[in-house]
Amino acid sequence: MLSPSMIRILRWLNDHAAALESAWDVPRSLSLEGIADGIGVVRSALFQPMNALEEEGLIVTRQAHVIGAGRRKRKVVHITQNGRKLMHEHSEEIPERSLRTSSNLKGQIPEYTLLHGRDSECRLLQDAITEGLPIHLRGMPGIGKSALARSMIQPLAEQGMMVHWTQLDAYCDVAEAMQRMEIGSPRILDVEGYASFLQGKGVVLVFDDVHTISQRHEPSFSLLFQNLQENAIPFVLIGRDRDTFSIQATHIELGPLELSDAIELLDPDLGDKRASIVETLGGHPLAILLYNDSTPLPETDQDVRAYVEQVVLSDANPEVHDAMSPFLVLPFPVGTERMPNPDHVPLLDEHALLRWGAQNATMEMQHLIRNVCRSALDASRIDALHAAAIVHWQQQEDALASILEIHHRIRHGESGIADHLSVRTIELMNAYSGAFATLLDEALENESGDMDLIGLAAQHALNRAEVEIAKGYLENINPDELVHIRLQIAQFEGKKDSMERIESMLDGLEHQDEKLRIQLSVLSRCIDDVSSRSDEDNERIDRLLEQVHLPDDENQRHVILTTLVVMKHALALERRDFTAAGFLLDQLRDIAPSSDPLIQFLETKTELKSHPTESPTADLVLNNAEHIASKMGQPLYKASIRLLICERLLEKQVHKARQIYDQIDARSLESMKTSAARRLLAKWWEVKSLFNDHEQVYALREAIVRYRSVGCPNRARVLSKRLHNM
Repeated sequence: MLSPSMIRILRWLNDHAAALESAWDVPRSLSLEGIADGIGVVRSALFQPMNALEEEGLIVTRQAHVIGAGRRKRKVVHITQNGRKLMHEHSEEIPERSLRTSSNLKGQIPEYTLLHGRDSECRLLQDAITEGLPIHLRGMPGIGKSALARSMIQPLAEQGMMVHWTQLDAYCDVAEAMQRMEIGSPRILDVEGYASFLQGKGVVLVFDDVHTISQRHEPSFSLLFQNLQENAIPFVLIGRDRDTFSIQATHIELGPLELSDAIELLDPDLGDKRASIVETLGGHPLAILLYNDSTPLPETDQDVRAYVEQVVLSDANPEVHDAMSPFLVLPFPVGTERMPNPDHVPLLDEHALLRWGAQNATMEMQHLIRNVCRSALDASRIDALHAAAIVHWQQQEDALASILEIHHRIRHGESGIADHLSVRTIELMNAYSGAFATLLDEALENESGDMDLIGLAAQHALNRAEVEIAKGYLENINPDELVHIRLQIAQFEGKKDSMERIESMLDGLEHQDEKLRIQLSVLSRCIDDVSSRSDEDNERIDRLLEQVHLPDDENQRHVILTTLVVMKHALALERRDFTAAGFLLDQLRDIAPSSDPLIQFLETKTELKSHPTESPTADLVLNNAEHIASKMGQPLYKASIRLLICERLLEKQVHKARQIYDQIDARSLESMKTSAARRLLAKWWEVKSLFNDHEQVYALREAIVRYRSVGCPNRARVLSKRLHNM
């Protein structure tokens, strides 16, 4: 007769493929620690039932490498063919079969854990989700919030709802959270657009560890949550603290386990002793899971933090304490192999001190343990840990390691952080925009008057279309400082005098290279900002063109001349002066081969602009442009041509326009971070808003935000009027 513990172990193992029985690399869920986590018991509770199962030939054990848990072999367990046969024959008799996986579970879904008790809380959660209400699940570290939410979402996924889960931290912004959730949307600057994107898709969103959101990103998350609520998109916030996000949510405060449920976590061989252990530990799940026979119990019921500090940690040997040290200053979960000593991970795992992420790909210390340990250290010891971490992370050269290195430098109290951030600006802005923003704010806490840091922070905020945040950085500095940032803010806000101020600034620049760079940047932006241009705007562009002085260096002179001809060609097309556009193209053909991608791009653009849609040759022109775009290797040229084709096709061939639009790689454009790419992305959103579908409004709003952020107020104003009319 199989005991309930034996059934749970077999059920857990039966969910793993038979091919793993001979594999060198196996998942952590087949290790003793993974099995204990999965069925929700202390590791010691496995020994007796596993011995019995092994004696009956229902399981086998061996040594293998556990993925993501260090280099050393560890004991792993497999169900035998007899075990599988038994599970199959008695499947109807075995209750509570775990449904651990589903194609409807997306993002950073934690490993499934068999839940003990919590029936009333589960019902509250499921009722709130059914009614489309937001949920804020709260409680102290280790109380079982994530395990409860993971159990609750499983039946929802099986019923057809798509569940997206993200693990938050201080370096995660809304865009990163959406990416971690795998929702499949493009990056949206106007965070309200995510709610519109998700509307009607039958989703549930889970935001874990909301208490870790940084002050830098809290306003945007708050706005996101409010809009999710307004659009009746169900979501769950998991965290320790009271709600600070201005939403009307169902609040569930998770407390200790009931006695009858909590004793299920312990070894049945302890008998009646289990009740006194649970009562002494206050029914706290993590404290119970930390217990083992060699750990002395406190004499009386006491605070969980005190138990961890005075009993669990004081009883741990020096090797465990050494292994814990790097984790005490780790700001977010990372992969095992990235830690200073990966082989320390199994030791900490054996003591139930680690918290594992999705698919056990990342881990960190249990928050309760980390908090208790850190509070026991003095400032000099914590400082030494940050210093050691700097040495470790600077040896790794990817963007994630850079974030960790700079984080530790800031915490170490180093000055000159602006230099480290400047060197990595492009890398971090592209890969981890939200993390870069958080690092800048953290650095400014130590060096609030550093103008380089303030400039970097304000510029990054503008690149993210966070104009109010950018203005906040400039509040307490001299109005004559960071003038170029102030001008960008004026352009973003569409102030009429911004161009006059730019021209005035250009007149005052003495360094010719800098002046030329700014002149070309301003001209390029002004020519792209073509909507409803007035005579005054035309005169200003002509005046700016006349003021450009070519450099003396012959090579530079050639490059600038080519750039100016391209700009004048674009201007001629916008003015519908096709004769001038043809003349300028001839000039370029004289100095470049006909196979030059730039020539092909401009020729195709000219044909598309100059042929009316009712022209007899219009279809031929469109087909030729489509063919040329498909062969182009330059992504900006390819995307630009395809957007032009879409605009022409939308009048009569919407289906074909959609096909071509879907071929444009917006993510590739997003990664470029150049002004031209950012303006083209604004155009991409504008064209998206021309399709008459449910995404029309939020796409239009996003286009407006992006045009403002790249200094094209005329285009933004025209689209704003269109939005108002809609």
